[in-house]
Amino acid sequence: MDYLARTPEPRRDLRAWMPEARSILMCAFSYGDPSQKPASKPGHGRVARYAVRPDYHERLRARMDAVRDWLKTVEPKVRGVAFCDMSPLLERSYARAAGLGWQGKNAMLIAPTLGSYFLIAGLALDVELPTDEPQFDHCGTCRRCLDACPTDAFPRERVLDASKCIAYFTIEDKGPVPEGLRAGVGDWVFGCDVCQEVCPWNRFEKPARAMPPAQVPTEIPLDELVGPKSDGLRKRFKGLPLAKAVRRRITRSAALAMGNSGDARHRAALEKLAADPDAAVAEHARWALARLKT
Repeated sequence: MDYLARTPEPRRDLRAWMPEARSILMCAFSYGDPSQKPASKPGHGRVARYAVRPDYHERLRARMDAVRDWLKTVEPKVRGVAFCDMSPLLERSYARAAGLGWQGKNAMLIAPTLGSYFLIAGLALDVELPTDEPQFDHCGTCRRCLDACPTDAFPRERVLDASKCIAYFTIEDKGPVPEGLRAGVGDWVFGCDVCQEVCPWNRFEKPARAMPPAQVPTEIPLDELVGPKSDGLRKRFKGLPLAKAVRRRITRSAALAMGNSGDARHRAALEKLAADPDAAVAEHARWALARLKT
C-alpha cells in the first residue's frame, strides 16, 4: 500500500487537490442486508458483504454528481467535484468531521443509525455551507472488535496494522501470506467482516437503497475458485469488487481455506495446486495439504 505515500499533500488537505474548495459534503450509503451475512459453510469460502454487490465507485460518484447538478439550480455558478475512494483523499476523516459517525475501535466509521455497513462519498464545493458537529464516541468500554480479530491486526484501539489484516491479504497483497497468520485467515477468500459482525452498533444496519442487490452469495464453493471451474470467474464476477481478485490471490486464498477446513476431500484439488506454475500458489497449497486430516 505504498501508493498512500505517493500523494501526501492532498491527504493532509483537500485544497491541494481542489484549491478553490470551501466546503465538503459527505454522504453515507448503506449496503446492509442481514440476510447476506457471510456464514461458515463446509466446502465454501466467505466473501465480505460489500464485494457481492455491483462496484460502488462510479455509482456513488454519479449520485454525488446529481447532488451537485441539483445545487446548480440554486447556485448556478457553484463548482463541485465528487470523490469516492478513487482520489488521494482521506474520505473517512472528512466523514467523521462532518458528523456522519465516529471512528470505532476497529478504525471503521460507525453511525448511530446505520452501524458500519455503509460506503461514503463526498462532494468538494467552492461555496461555504453550514457545518455539522462531529459525533461523540459511543464505543465506551466495548472491545469486541479488537478481541474478535483472528489475526490480531489491532495493536491498539483505532489503529489497524494492514500487514496483519485478512482483508489486505485477500484483496491487496501480491506476496505470500505470512505463515504464522494463515490459520487466522480461516475461510475468508475476499475481504473480512469479522470486526463488523461483532459490533453491537450493527444491530441498527439499514437495508441498502442506493445500491443494487447482491449478485452472488457471500459463500462461494471452494472448488469453483480452483481448477477448471475457476477459468470463468472473471466473467462471473464482472462488475463486482470480486473481479479485483486476480487468479493468484483468489486461488491462494481458496487453498488456505481448504487447508484451514481440515477436510480431506480437498486433497486432490490441493495436490494439483501444489504443482501449480505460480510458485506462491503452489507453496500455499503445500502448506494447506499439511493441515488436512488423514
